[in-house]
Amino acid sequence: MSALQRYLLSPPAPSTAAGFVDDYFAVVDLRRARRGFALASSAMTQLPAGILTPSFTEPNIQSAEELLEVIRATAEASGLARKKRWSVALPDITARSLVIALESKPEGRRELDEVLNWKIERVIAMQASELRVSRQRISPVGGQERYLVTVAREAVIAQYEAMFASAGWSTGLLLPRHLGEAQWLGWDNAPGDKMLISVNRSGFTSLIARNGEPVLVRTHICEPEARADELHRFALYYRDRVAGSVSSGLTGLLVLGNFDFNEALHAISDATDSEPMPLDLQGLGFDLPGEAIRFEHLAGAAGLATFAWQ
Repeated sequence: MSALQRYLLSPPAPSTAAGFVDDYFAVVDLRRARRGFALASSAMTQLPAGILTPSFTEPNIQSAEELLEVIRATAEASGLARKKRWSVALPDITARSLVIALESKPEGRRELDEVLNWKIERVIAMQASELRVSRQRISPVGGQERYLVTVAREAVIAQYEAMFASAGWSTGLLLPRHLGEAQWLGWDNAPGDKMLISVNRSGFTSLIARNGEPVLVRTHICEPEARADELHRFALYYRDRVAGSVSSGLTGLLVLGNFDFNEALHAISDATDSEPMPLDLQGLGFDLPGEAIRFEHLAGAAGLATFAWQ
Protein backbone atom coordinates (compact mmCIF):
# COMPACT_ATOMS: atom_id res chain seq x y z
CA MET A 1 0.00 0.00 0.00
CA SER A 2 1.47 3.34 -1.02
CA ALA A 3 1.54 6.35 1.26
CA LEU A 4 -1.02 8.12 -0.92
CA GLN A 5 -3.35 5.16 -0.52
CA ARG A 6 -2.88 5.29 3.26
CA TYR A 7 -3.47 9.05 3.39
CA LEU A 8 -5.91 9.95 6.15
CA LEU A 9 -7.52 6.50 6.11
CA SER A 10 -8.47 6.02 9.73
CA PRO A 11 -11.17 4.77 9.82
CA PRO A 12 -11.35 3.18 6.36
CA ALA A 13 -12.91 5.40 3.72
CA PRO A 14 -16.45 4.71 2.44
CA SER A 15 -17.27 3.79 -1.15
CA THR A 16 -19.54 6.86 -1.39
CA ALA A 17 -17.88 10.14 -2.33
CA ALA A 18 -18.77 13.60 -3.58
CA GLY A 19 -16.81 16.19 -5.47
CA PHE A 20 -16.85 19.75 -6.79
CA VAL A 21 -15.67 20.36 -10.36
CA ASP A 22 -15.99 23.98 -11.48
CA ASP A 23 -19.78 24.55 -11.80
CA TYR A 24 -20.82 21.01 -10.87
CA PHE A 25 -21.39 18.90 -7.79
CA ALA A 26 -21.27 15.12 -8.25
CA VAL A 27 -21.82 12.09 -6.03
CA VAL A 28 -20.76 8.50 -6.71
CA ASP A 29 -21.08 5.09 -5.14
CA LEU A 30 -18.35 2.82 -6.45
CA ARG A 31 -18.30 -0.96 -6.65
CA ARG A 32 -15.62 -3.45 -7.56
CA ALA A 33 -15.86 -4.92 -11.04
CA ARG A 34 -13.99 -7.73 -12.75
CA ARG A 35 -11.45 -5.38 -14.29
CA GLY A 36 -11.39 -2.75 -11.58
CA PHE A 37 -14.28 -0.43 -10.70
CA ALA A 38 -17.75 0.53 -11.91
CA LEU A 39 -20.44 2.92 -10.77
CA ALA A 40 -23.15 1.51 -8.55
CA SER A 41 -24.87 4.89 -8.76
CA SER A 42 -24.06 8.51 -9.51
CA ALA A 43 -25.63 11.92 -10.05
CA MET A 44 -24.44 15.39 -10.95
CA THR A 45 -25.99 18.84 -10.52
CA GLN A 46 -24.94 22.13 -12.07
CA LEU A 47 -24.43 24.71 -9.35
CA PRO A 48 -26.53 27.89 -9.58
CA ALA A 49 -24.43 30.95 -10.28
CA GLY A 50 -22.97 32.70 -7.28
CA ILE A 51 -23.58 30.14 -4.52
CA LEU A 52 -19.99 28.86 -4.45
CA THR A 53 -16.79 30.83 -5.13
CA PRO A 54 -13.75 28.57 -4.67
CA SER A 55 -10.84 30.38 -3.03
CA PHE A 56 -7.87 29.49 -0.87
CA THR A 57 -8.09 32.63 1.27
CA GLU A 58 -11.69 33.86 1.18
CA PRO A 59 -15.02 32.28 2.23
CA ASN A 60 -16.20 29.86 -0.45
CA ILE A 61 -19.87 29.35 0.30
CA GLN A 62 -21.96 32.39 -0.57
CA SER A 63 -25.39 30.83 -0.08
CA ALA A 64 -25.38 27.99 2.43
CA GLU A 65 -29.11 27.35 2.05
CA GLU A 66 -28.95 26.93 -1.74
CA LEU A 67 -25.81 24.75 -1.62
CA LEU A 68 -27.35 22.54 1.04
CA GLU A 69 -30.35 22.02 -1.22
CA VAL A 70 -28.02 21.04 -4.10
CA ILE A 71 -26.19 18.52 -1.91
CA ARG A 72 -29.42 16.92 -0.70
CA ALA A 73 -31.05 16.88 -4.13
CA THR A 74 -28.00 15.31 -5.79
CA ALA A 75 -27.76 12.59 -3.17
CA GLU A 76 -31.48 11.94 -3.54
CA ALA A 77 -31.20 11.69 -7.34
CA SER A 78 -28.48 9.05 -7.00
CA GLY A 79 -30.40 7.01 -4.45
CA LEU A 80 -27.78 7.75 -1.79
CA ALA A 81 -29.77 10.10 0.43
CA ARG A 82 -29.57 7.72 3.41
CA LYS A 83 -25.79 7.37 3.25
CA LYS A 84 -24.03 9.09 6.15
CA ARG A 85 -20.32 8.40 5.59
CA TRP A 86 -18.73 10.29 2.71
CA SER A 87 -15.39 11.34 1.29
CA VAL A 88 -15.36 14.74 -0.42
CA ALA A 89 -13.13 16.14 -3.16
CA LEU A 90 -13.02 19.89 -2.59
CA PRO A 91 -12.50 22.45 -5.37
CA ASP A 92 -8.85 22.40 -6.36
CA ILE A 93 -8.14 26.01 -5.49
CA THR A 94 -9.58 25.57 -1.99
CA ALA A 95 -6.66 23.44 -0.77
CA ARG A 96 -3.11 22.91 -1.96
CA SER A 97 -0.78 19.93 -1.90
CA LEU A 98 2.97 20.04 -1.41
CA VAL A 99 5.71 17.45 -1.46
CA ILE A 100 8.23 18.63 1.12
CA ALA A 101 11.74 17.18 1.33
CA LEU A 102 13.80 17.56 4.49
CA GLU A 103 17.51 18.25 4.22
CA SER A 104 18.17 16.48 7.54
CA LYS A 105 16.18 14.19 9.81
CA PRO A 106 14.42 16.05 12.67
CA GLU A 107 15.30 14.92 16.17
CA GLY A 108 11.70 14.70 17.28
CA ARG A 109 8.09 15.54 16.52
CA ARG A 110 8.42 19.12 17.75
CA GLU A 111 11.34 19.84 15.43
CA LEU A 112 9.51 18.13 12.55
CA ASP A 113 6.47 20.37 13.15
CA GLU A 114 8.67 23.47 13.21
CA VAL A 115 10.50 22.57 10.00
CA LEU A 116 7.35 21.66 8.09
CA ASN A 117 5.50 24.75 9.28
CA TRP A 118 8.44 26.96 8.26
CA LYS A 119 8.53 25.42 4.78
CA ILE A 120 4.74 25.66 4.40
CA GLU A 121 4.71 29.31 5.42
CA ARG A 122 7.40 30.11 2.85
CA VAL A 123 5.32 28.59 0.05
CA ILE A 124 1.81 29.58 1.15
CA ALA A 125 2.70 33.03 2.57
CA MET A 126 0.35 32.53 5.51
CA GLN A 127 0.90 31.70 9.17
CA ALA A 128 0.65 28.00 9.98
CA SER A 129 -1.73 28.85 12.84
CA GLU A 130 -4.32 29.91 10.22
CA LEU A 131 -4.05 26.65 8.29
CA ARG A 132 -5.43 23.15 8.47
CA VAL A 133 -2.41 20.96 7.72
CA SER A 134 -2.56 17.22 7.01
CA ARG A 135 0.62 15.31 6.34
CA GLN A 136 1.79 11.83 5.47
CA ARG A 137 5.35 10.59 5.28
CA ILE A 138 6.11 9.12 1.85
CA SER A 139 9.05 7.25 0.36
CA PRO A 140 12.42 9.04 0.46
CA VAL A 141 14.17 10.22 -2.68
CA GLY A 142 17.92 10.69 -2.78
CA GLY A 143 18.13 9.85 0.91
CA GLN A 144 15.87 12.77 1.90
CA GLU A 145 12.79 12.29 4.07
CA ARG A 146 9.65 13.49 2.28
CA TYR A 147 6.13 14.39 3.31
CA LEU A 148 2.93 14.80 1.32
CA VAL A 149 1.22 17.81 2.86
CA THR A 150 -2.28 19.16 2.22
CA VAL A 151 -2.91 22.72 3.34
CA ALA A 152 -6.15 24.70 3.56
CA ARG A 153 -7.20 27.78 5.47
CA GLU A 154 -8.94 26.73 8.66
CA ALA A 155 -11.85 29.14 8.17
CA VAL A 156 -12.49 27.83 4.65
CA ILE A 157 -12.47 24.15 5.65
CA ALA A 158 -14.76 24.93 8.59
CA GLN A 159 -17.34 26.28 6.12
CA TYR A 160 -17.44 23.01 4.22
CA GLU A 161 -17.50 20.90 7.38
CA ALA A 162 -20.45 22.87 8.73
CA MET A 163 -22.27 22.54 5.40
CA PHE A 164 -21.92 18.76 5.24
CA ALA A 165 -22.79 18.41 8.92
CA SER A 166 -26.03 20.25 8.15
CA ALA A 167 -26.71 17.65 5.46
CA GLY A 168 -26.22 14.90 8.05
CA TRP A 169 -22.96 13.70 6.48
CA SER A 170 -19.91 12.44 8.32
CA THR A 171 -16.98 13.52 6.14
CA GLY A 172 -13.88 11.69 7.31
CA LEU A 173 -11.85 12.40 4.18
CA LEU A 174 -11.73 15.95 2.81
CA LEU A 175 -9.05 16.42 0.14
CA PRO A 176 -8.48 18.69 -2.85
CA ARG A 177 -9.85 17.31 -6.08
CA HIS A 178 -6.45 16.58 -7.63
CA LEU A 179 -5.54 14.07 -4.89
CA GLY A 180 -8.67 12.08 -5.67
CA GLU A 181 -7.89 12.24 -9.38
CA ALA A 182 -4.26 11.29 -8.76
CA GLN A 183 -5.42 8.03 -7.20
CA TRP A 184 -6.19 6.78 -10.72
CA LEU A 185 -2.52 7.05 -11.68
CA GLY A 186 -1.77 4.22 -9.27
CA TRP A 187 -4.16 1.86 -11.04
CA ASP A 188 -2.12 1.96 -14.25
CA ASN A 189 0.24 -1.02 -14.21
CA ALA A 190 2.80 0.21 -16.74
CA PRO A 191 6.26 1.03 -15.36
CA GLY A 192 7.48 4.61 -15.06
CA ASP A 193 6.21 7.90 -13.71
CA LYS A 194 2.67 9.11 -14.42
CA MET A 195 1.49 12.71 -14.73
CA LEU A 196 -1.90 14.26 -13.94
CA ILE A 197 -2.98 17.62 -15.33
CA SER A 198 -6.14 18.81 -13.58
CA VAL A 199 -7.61 22.02 -15.00
CA ASN A 200 -9.69 24.44 -12.98
CA ARG A 201 -11.01 27.96 -13.52
CA SER A 202 -7.93 29.60 -12.06
CA GLY A 203 -5.34 27.50 -13.88
CA PHE A 204 -4.38 23.89 -13.27
CA THR A 205 -2.63 21.48 -10.93
CA SER A 206 0.16 19.25 -12.21
CA LEU A 207 1.15 16.15 -10.27
CA ILE A 208 3.65 13.38 -10.99
CA ALA A 209 3.32 10.04 -9.22
CA ARG A 210 5.83 7.23 -8.86
CA ASN A 211 4.70 3.83 -7.58
CA GLY A 212 1.41 5.41 -6.47
CA GLU A 213 3.02 8.25 -4.52
CA PRO A 214 3.38 11.90 -5.52
CA VAL A 215 6.96 12.95 -6.20
CA LEU A 216 6.10 16.42 -7.47
CA VAL A 217 2.96 18.56 -7.33
CA ARG A 218 2.40 22.20 -8.20
CA THR A 219 -0.54 24.61 -8.35
CA HIS A 220 -0.46 26.92 -11.38
CA ILE A 221 -2.50 30.12 -11.28
CA CYS A 222 -2.61 31.33 -14.88
CA GLU A 223 -4.74 32.28 -17.85
CA PRO A 224 -5.64 29.54 -20.38
CA GLU A 225 -3.20 30.90 -22.98
CA ALA A 226 -0.31 30.54 -20.49
CA ARG A 227 -0.97 26.90 -19.55
CA ALA A 228 1.39 25.35 -22.08
CA ASP A 229 4.30 27.56 -20.98
CA GLU A 230 3.61 26.82 -17.30
CA LEU A 231 3.46 23.10 -18.04
CA HIS A 232 6.71 23.24 -20.02
CA ARG A 233 8.49 24.87 -17.06
CA PHE A 234 7.08 22.25 -14.71
CA ALA A 235 8.26 19.45 -17.01
CA LEU A 236 11.75 20.99 -17.20
CA TYR A 237 11.93 21.03 -13.41
CA TYR A 238 10.83 17.40 -13.33
CA ARG A 239 13.49 16.46 -15.91
CA ASP A 240 16.29 18.28 -14.10
CA ARG A 241 15.43 17.55 -10.46
CA VAL A 242 13.29 14.41 -10.26
CA ALA A 243 13.33 12.20 -13.35
CA GLY A 244 16.95 11.06 -13.13
CA SER A 245 16.27 8.43 -10.48
CA VAL A 246 13.85 6.37 -12.61
CA SER A 247 15.08 4.65 -15.77
CA SER A 248 11.74 4.40 -17.60
CA GLY A 249 10.95 8.12 -17.24
CA LEU A 250 7.50 9.61 -17.76
CA THR A 251 5.26 7.00 -19.39
CA GLY A 252 1.63 7.98 -18.72
CA LEU A 253 -0.42 11.19 -18.92
CA LEU A 254 -3.95 11.91 -17.65
CA VAL A 255 -5.45 15.26 -18.67
CA LEU A 256 -8.73 16.28 -17.02
CA GLY A 257 -10.52 19.45 -18.01
CA ASN A 258 -10.25 22.00 -20.79
CA PHE A 259 -6.62 21.51 -21.87
CA ASP A 260 -5.98 20.03 -25.32
CA PHE A 261 -4.15 16.73 -24.84
CA ASN A 262 -1.87 17.22 -27.84
CA GLU A 263 -0.89 20.71 -26.68
CA ALA A 264 -0.06 19.37 -23.23
CA LEU A 265 1.85 16.43 -24.72
CA HIS A 266 3.91 18.74 -26.93
CA ALA A 267 4.89 20.92 -23.95
CA ILE A 268 5.93 17.87 -21.94
CA SER A 269 7.75 16.10 -24.78
CA ASP A 270 9.68 19.22 -25.72
CA ALA A 271 10.97 19.50 -22.15
CA THR A 272 11.62 15.85 -21.34
CA ASP A 273 12.33 14.13 -24.68
CA SER A 274 9.67 11.58 -23.76
CA GLU A 275 6.19 10.94 -25.09
CA PRO A 276 3.92 9.63 -22.33
CA MET A 277 0.93 7.60 -23.43
CA PRO A 278 -2.61 8.80 -22.69
CA LEU A 279 -4.16 7.04 -19.70
CA ASP A 280 -7.63 5.87 -20.67
CA LEU A 281 -10.48 4.41 -18.64
CA GLN A 282 -9.77 0.85 -19.75
CA GLY A 283 -6.16 1.05 -18.63
CA LEU A 284 -7.19 2.63 -15.33
CA GLY A 285 -9.72 -0.12 -14.62
CA PHE A 286 -12.81 2.09 -14.57
CA ASP A 287 -15.88 0.85 -16.40
CA LEU A 288 -18.09 3.74 -17.53
CA PRO A 289 -20.07 2.43 -20.53
CA GLY A 290 -23.08 4.42 -21.66
CA GLU A 291 -22.95 6.88 -18.74
CA ALA A 292 -24.09 10.42 -19.48
CA ILE A 293 -21.73 11.79 -16.82
CA ARG A 294 -18.15 12.38 -18.00
CA PHE A 295 -15.10 10.94 -16.27
CA GLU A 296 -13.58 14.37 -15.64
CA HIS A 297 -16.69 15.34 -13.64
CA LEU A 298 -16.44 12.44 -11.23
CA ALA A 299 -12.75 11.43 -11.33
CA GLY A 300 -11.92 13.22 -8.07
CA ALA A 301 -14.84 11.81 -6.12
CA ALA A 302 -14.49 8.33 -7.63
CA GLY A 303 -10.77 8.35 -6.91
CA LEU A 304 -11.45 8.98 -3.23
CA ALA A 305 -14.06 6.21 -3.27
CA THR A 306 -11.40 3.71 -4.40
CA PHE A 307 -9.75 4.17 -0.99
CA ALA A 308 -12.47 1.87 0.40
CA TRP A 309 -10.62 -1.10 -1.13
CA GLN A 310 -7.07 -0.22 -0.08
